[in-house]
Amino acid sequence: MEDEKGLNLNIKVLVVDDLKERREELKLILNSVTADICEADNGAAAVVAAEELKPDIIFMDIKMPSMDGITACKKIMEKTPVPIIFLTAGAGDIEDYDYYTESLKGSGAFSYITKPAKKSEILAQTIIAIENFKKFLDIKKENENLKQYIEGRKLIGKAKNILMEKEDISEKEAHNRLQKLSMNSGRPIEEIARAIILTDGQ
Repeated sequence: MEDEKGLNLNIKVLVVDDLKERREELKLILNSVTADICEADNGAAAVVAAEELKPDIIFMDIKMPSMDGITACKKIMEKTPVPIIFLTAGAGDIEDYDYYTESLKGSGAFSYITKPAKKSEILAQTIIAIENFKKFLDIKKENENLKQYIEGRKLIGKAKNILMEKEDISEKEAHNRLQKLSMNSGRPIEEIARAIILTDGQ
């Protein structure tokens, strides 16, 4: 679905607000760029919906019954990370605005918009949040791959030391032994290293 500027995001959006009229306002804006919009009227329902529906982005009110938006955001980011944009009232409408702004920083949310929000701001923040989330996932994957690589190198190093000590061979010979065992068994060299370490009881 395209808006007047030809923008078509084709995404699944979860709109969370305890006030139906607020949800309808946001849906009216988002309907111009996507047809797949889901709703939740409190934080607890949002956590369940996020896990079941796997939305591409969530717009979340802060002050809601059952569970506030900040708590819900933290729970969602722990289970099913997704870009979340908070919808906040102005400073005059929140008793402890400083507390909420500090809580927003530690929630894991990608952005926040002060209500009432303009269509241009909502659409721009949506695009930015989704793009930044993709970058976040790429960096997270790179870090996980690097961590696995480092752990694998540690296992191989430990296994080589075991072979060098037990069989009185050089480091190169120990490495060649690991490679040969890996090739013959069709298993990754890290698995061979781990098996040697377990057999040695270390």
